[in-house]
Amino acid sequence: MQNRLTHLLITAALSLATASFARADSTEARCDIYPAVSDRASASIACAFARYQGNVYTERGDGVSYHLRPTGEAPGNFVDQSGHTGYRQSGLGSAGLIFRMPAESVYVYWDPSTLRQPGGSAGIRDPLAAA
Repeated sequence: MQNRLTHLLITAALSLATASFARADSTEARCDIYPAVSDRASASIACAFARYQGNVYTERGDGVSYHLRPTGEAPGNFVDQSGHTGYRQSGLGSAGLIFRMPAESVYVYWDPSTLRQPGGSAGIRDPLAAA
């Protein structure tokens, strides 16, 4: 009986410890979309951005989403949900991140305030929230 109780307590402690490491960083953001061959944004749209165990999730307000998982040895290299490669690029400093993919680049800015309506939210959901 005591061995079983000890086992349950250890399992519970490990579960709590794992849960604290598995939390995602997520935020509302602004995504500027640049077609691959353009130096002008085709859209500036509200988005939700999340990082979870090295994976990157972005869901734009228009319903387009990106699920990027790390690949290879070099940090910042990703494969998207369709198997296309991409990479994270510096250049926005503390203002955000840039993700380059074959068809487009997504500039994620941490400050979505330019997209908000007075008194309202950007109308997007957390990309990691249960559907």
